[in-house]
Amino acid sequence: TLPAGPRTRWLRSGRTRLCARGDRWQHQTLQEAMRSAKDLLDSLMGPSRNLPAKCRTGEDFLGDTVCKHFLVGFCPFVVLKKVDGFEPCKLLHSVALREEMEKHPQAVKYKKEYGDAFFHKLEEICTDADNRASREKRKCRPKETVIKLPEHLKMKVQVYEDAKKERLAEVEAKKAAGDFEGSAMAQRSADQAQKDIDGIKRAHTTEFPGESVCEACGVKFLNGGSQVKGNDRHRDGDLWEEDHMASKGHEAFVTIREKFAELKKARREEHEANRGSKDPDRRDRRDSRSRRRDGTRSREKERKQREKEKSASKDREGGRERAGRDRSRDRDRDRDRDKDCDRKRTRSRS
Repeated sequence: TLPAGPRTRWLRSGRTRLCARGDRWQHQTLQEAMRSAKDLLDSLMGPSRNLPAKCRTGEDFLGDTVCKHFLVGFCPFVVLKKVDGFEPCKLLHSVALREEMEKHPQAVKYKKEYGDAFFHKLEEICTDADNRASREKRKCRPKETVIKLPEHLKMKVQVYEDAKKERLAEVEAKKAAGDFEGSAMAQRSADQAQKDIDGIKRAHTTEFPGESVCEACGVKFLNGGSQVKGNDRHRDGDLWEEDHMASKGHEAFVTIREKFAELKKARREEHEANRGSKDPDRRDRRDSRSRRRDGTRSREKERKQREKEKSASKDREGGRERAGRDRSRDRDRDRDRDKDCDRKRTRSRS
């Protein structure tokens, strides 16, 4: 026991607070464990597992607390739980409720309804990723060499540059004066100044690998990554291609896109099958319309042929009449001519 006094009372009160805090932590941990156990049992056996068989409605899957996407496939938000920007799904994901829906008398109706919603949700996620990829592609930097010099080194490089210019000018001057030894020494000094400049720039030069965008996720990353080690691989804000491809987020988007492509293909095949089942009636209607059109064209053709023949007949009759009239006129002219000749002969004899 501790002796009585203010310090003793303070120690006892602190111990009491620690004990109370520990009890609360244990209570919260126990509650979380019980809640997790309940969720696990609900997912495996359904929320009505404790009710007798006669009291079960067989329609627990219709509840608002049940994830309908999971009933016909999987929950996209559970798959995307490691991706930023997606809230975790708090609904119930139960295999037992999926089996309950399969046994329901209107299972086909609910599967189609939930399947359409699931398809549109996957389409929405894929469309958002495509739009994000389109935006990020416009921001990608190409591969380039980057030189970053602090201010004091920039001044130092400038000093070396000035010294190199002076030595090069000295080289030309001494060469013109015939001092070849002095010209060579000045050339060596200029070369050394250039080496110092190159060394400073090399120490502060980095090769930027360039950026690309993941077609599945729409996430921008640095190209490569396998040859990058140490601090260069873990710079703030950098995501390397290899790290992204091995991430859970990328696997989630790949899973979603594969499922979306599978559902899209199944819908297209179903649509083609339904269209094929209606083809006989459609062919009959098309053949009937074709026969009607052919009959109309045939009648129109016959009518035009009759009109043409009638017109040709009229032309022939008109031609014969004109020919007869022409022959009659010719005979009349011949008779008149003969009469005139006879009158002339008569006058000449008299």
